[in-house]
Amino acid sequence: MDVAAVSRPTALVLATRGITPQTVAAFLDPSLQHLSDPFDLPGTRQAAERLWRAILNGERILVHGDYDTDGITAAALTSWVLRRNGADTECYLPHRIDDGYGLTVESIEKACADKCRLLLTVDCGITSYAAIRMARERGLDVIITDHHMPGTEPMDAHTVVDPKLPGAAPEVQDLAGVGVAFKVCHAFIKYGRQHGLGGEDTDLRQGLDLVALGTVADIVPLLHENRLLVKHGLAVLARQQRPGVHALCEIAGIRQALCTADITYRLAPRLNATGRMGDPTDSLRLLEADSMVDAFALARSLDDHNRQRQLIEEEVVQSAEAQIVRIYDLEKCRAIVVWSDLWHQGVVGIVASRLARRYHRPAVVLTRDPSGQYTGSARSVRRISLVDLLEQCRHSLVRFGGHAMAAGLSMEAHLLPDFCRDFECAVGLVLGADAMRAQLEISGEVRLDELTEQFFAELERLQPFGHSNPEPMLLTRHVVPERRVLIGKTHTKGILRDAHGGKLPFIAFGRLPEEFPEPPWDVVYTPQLNRFNGTETAQLRLLDVRTCQP
Repeated sequence: MDVAAVSRPTALVLATRGITPQTVAAFLDPSLQHLSDPFDLPGTRQAAERLWRAILNGERILVHGDYDTDGITAAALTSWVLRRNGADTECYLPHRIDDGYGLTVESIEKACADKCRLLLTVDCGITSYAAIRMARERGLDVIITDHHMPGTEPMDAHTVVDPKLPGAAPEVQDLAGVGVAFKVCHAFIKYGRQHGLGGEDTDLRQGLDLVALGTVADIVPLLHENRLLVKHGLAVLARQQRPGVHALCEIAGIRQALCTADITYRLAPRLNATGRMGDPTDSLRLLEADSMVDAFALARSLDDHNRQRQLIEEEVVQSAEAQIVRIYDLEKCRAIVVWSDLWHQGVVGIVASRLARRYHRPAVVLTRDPSGQYTGSARSVRRISLVDLLEQCRHSLVRFGGHAMAAGLSMEAHLLPDFCRDFECAVGLVLGADAMRAQLEISGEVRLDELTEQFFAELERLQPFGHSNPEPMLLTRHVVPERRVLIGKTHTKGILRDAHGGKLPFIAFGRLPEEFPEPPWDVVYTPQLNRFNGTETAQLRLLDVRTCQP
């Protein structure tokens, strides 16, 4: 597609995202044909060969996932592909409290009780040196597939697949754990077909709903292959052909078109809830369910766990914010670290996310684990890499791992003051005072009459929206409200007209009609299609309003 064929507002959005005339067609209409060869990701060919050998020799394969949506979907996808091709496969997801994060000695001791011969990790294992040594001592071959930052020690594994290791192409380096699992499954199917071993009746496109779920939930950049996989995965997810997905959508109240926000705010929290509260097995069983009756029973159970999680989370947020008021000068500090012996380990990650968003700076939330160590989660802002920050605090940490925006960490209790000091110093070197204020990343200034039917059609093609591809924000100057009415208790709807005669409806969440400044206004907004009762209406979701500047 020629970039000149798109509307001016769309061209502004594309330009701010680094999309060139040469790449605009691939961005707006990503095709599965543009997926890279799975064998180009180092380690996938060796992993595929070993998996097929295990099937031919009748070896039991243990798929070891993780307790979040990314790890659960990766385990479900891999297990489905392997079993469909004759593998004797069992799946293990660690218990957050009893086993700890990822692949651990404790999870190996539990998971290998049934004499598995091959251990395949998904979304974990890249720095689990002690657990891998134990697995090798038990006579297991180990295939590690992960997307977190690798450590510096060599891995005693048969094969390691991680796009953050040298040799991976740029377009796959930000894959989620389920994205890496998809590449391994793709390599497995391709190897089987090339060597006459099987795979002919496995359509990997049927598993793209799982890839979309895990990728969006893990908040990785929705660019390159992530964008491609999620775009097509959302289409599969919307069909709700998987009983567990259908049941979960019903429970979550999703009955119209499905988008990334539905995953972020409705589906993923429920899939995560079982793992946050303890045992994630029910979430895996839901995604693997064949019966609609079983699926609805499991979906209701997940919904109950999510309600319980919400109550606990709110208590921890209030306690954490009271601690922030007590110990921090927010005009001076660059980072937030809060802790308590009493907080539930399952909600520290989501609390860290809320604090990072509210205070616009990296946040760490810690609680005591059964060993007496402080363990918890970190969340970042503005593409500041947590892995780089935590590397500078390594001497005060027992372990840490993750990626740029989210990480887990543990430390001995007596080193907590050292960590707080070092983390604050590390953040202070990369985050200035101005960056701690909320900022809107505006794509450009437009007239309302430029937001035509063509633009809103193109807006659909700019999706999926998410990390690194957010909903567009546009600026229009000198608008006046023709109407302002209260809806609900705290929101305002109305009509905006600009100086050129263009008109569009608007909605402003959390702002009463009397709280607006004197018109005329300059407004920043996200244009969107509001879907209600089967109809679509163009509207502007106001993000900021100010009286026009001279």
